[in-house]
Amino acid sequence: MNHKEYEALVKQVNQYALEYYQFDTPTITDKQYNDYYQQLKAFETKNPLLINPESPTQKVGNEPRKDLTQFNHKIPLKSLANIYNYEEFMTFYERMQKQLDLSEIELSIEPKMDGLAVALHYEKGQLKVAATRGNGVTGEIVTENIKTIQSLPQQLKEPITIEVRGEVMIRHSTFQKISHLFVNPRNAAAGSLRQLNPEITAQRELDIMIYAGIYPGIKTHTAMIRFLAKQGLPVCPDITACTVPQDIWRAIDVIEGKRAIYDFDIDGAVIKANQLAAQAAMGETAKAPRWAAAYKFAEEEVVTRLDDVEFQVGRTGVITPVAQLKAVNVSGAMLSKASLHNKDEIERLGIEIGDDIVIKRAGEVIPKVVRLAKKNNKQNPILFPTQCPCCESSLIQLESEVALRCTNTQCHDQVIEKIKHYVSRNAMNIDGLGESIIEQLLMEKLVNNIPDLYTLTKDQLIRLDRFAEKSADKLITAIHASKTCDLEKFIFALGIHHIGQVTASILAETYQTIDAFLAADYDDLCNIYGIGKTVAESMKVELSNPTFINQVIQLINLGVRPSYKTKTITGELSGKTCLITGTLAESRYKVEARIKENGGRLVSSVSKQLNYLIVGDNPGSKLEKAKNLNKKDAEIQIITYDELNNKLA
Repeated sequence: MNHKEYEALVKQVNQYALEYYQFDTPTITDKQYNDYYQQLKAFETKNPLLINPESPTQKVGNEPRKDLTQFNHKIPLKSLANIYNYEEFMTFYERMQKQLDLSEIELSIEPKMDGLAVALHYEKGQLKVAATRGNGVTGEIVTENIKTIQSLPQQLKEPITIEVRGEVMIRHSTFQKISHLFVNPRNAAAGSLRQLNPEITAQRELDIMIYAGIYPGIKTHTAMIRFLAKQGLPVCPDITACTVPQDIWRAIDVIEGKRAIYDFDIDGAVIKANQLAAQAAMGETAKAPRWAAAYKFAEEEVVTRLDDVEFQVGRTGVITPVAQLKAVNVSGAMLSKASLHNKDEIERLGIEIGDDIVIKRAGEVIPKVVRLAKKNNKQNPILFPTQCPCCESSLIQLESEVALRCTNTQCHDQVIEKIKHYVSRNAMNIDGLGESIIEQLLMEKLVNNIPDLYTLTKDQLIRLDRFAEKSADKLITAIHASKTCDLEKFIFALGIHHIGQVTASILAETYQTIDAFLAADYDDLCNIYGIGKTVAESMKVELSNPTFINQVIQLINLGVRPSYKTKTITGELSGKTCLITGTLAESRYKVEARIKENGGRLVSSVSKQLNYLIVGDNPGSKLEKAKNLNKKDAEIQIITYDELNNKLA
């Protein structure tokens, strides 16, 4: 897949996600959606600098429906990273070993149910609120519909206050009665749970399996599941715990072997650190926990012929070869293209045009070429271009990169993708500037770059196809309205590699003006909590690029006025910087959330400006550094986890 195909796929999969998560009217199967999603991940893994922040891989679930009451999850419901084979499993296991500094780690293994994730809140044993996952942070309240599930108790055995999480589903035996209404059981469950009329939901006979609980005093995940079962909750079946990798893998095989006899859909097995303290120590990324992964069942491999290779250019100029195949049916879909990634991959595969090759849809839209099946009778090597397929500029290969690259910043394909990102809903939100309109503006030479958007006039637009007076007025109004914008949206719109919406928000909060942002220092960026060296490197490259700086200056001169709205949070830690070191008795994410709720600001390193260092078990070098700085007249308050809790009580 080249970058242009990737960007098109992001748009396509986001539309599928909208149909799948919000409207419960999918136009593709669950398996196809999974394939598309993993194709995005495969491209992004190989091309991290090309990641589109709007990619569904950078989000959890999808935005909640506007016609359902929204609910903010105190602890986000995050998705899981996927693994597909034993090698990837061992990489996951060894990473846990290294992070926890343990030779053996006890993991729990359980079926991965294919349903709709929900969070249920019980107060004094009584079910009070149920909400869908939504985008991970904000879901939809579905309490009345959840109460129609016969297997779910509305009153627990004990009067405890607890949050539990589970998957709402429809059993195969039940789905047979309504299969004429839905594509599959998962979509039947999602559509039924999000009905506005609970009476309709009740008719669908939903079921639920609880897979997690948030409650103090329990040490392992398996113990938590037993505790939840004693409360009368229907829990996930066949959960086991093992420490030896071979035993863990065998437990996954057992679950896969039961796939055909379960009365509900599963699409893999979930493996987790069984010790809850280990989960807390490992923490989470913005999207997924580090202490868990989902093993996805294997996909189909087929043999077909490589008819040709075409070369496409992406937004950042990377040239990507795409295999043109003899059309073949893979898992119910007719496919005619496959990803070849780059020249090194083609040489590794040893393939030529006319060869029979093995392709695999391990979660990809455009499948992956796995290996050579059979050589052809005559040599027909794959020849890489020396000029850009789009603009015919000479291609270069940077010392640190495998890919060839077009460095012409005015390359048609690159400009289109940059403008598309700038005007997108999560960026400057200029409605009415779709890809076909952008293409037309470029072809007519009315726009050559992003700043040119702000020089467009109504008279220019009316002369174009698809425009009348009303539509021209509407677009001009939308363009001018975007001049007054939030700083975080403007930073995101600039399309700097690795800067998604969350990172843009952090940068906006840190710098608060566009001038300060443009003057950002590499070392300062590295020390901002949630930024790190990867983002800092991307920022360093762009901020030293005259073309980028000139573009921003042009936008400001044309009247774009990004501003930061100060968020004042009063609390015990108001205006104080905080840093955590060591293992805490609960999830680090929860502790960080409490710090923020009380006005504190998290940082990533120890300095004289640090106000509080919160110390857990087995603290690292940060504690020693803080002590040494205090000897040099710093005033860092070193407190324990319990002392923090007392302070915030």
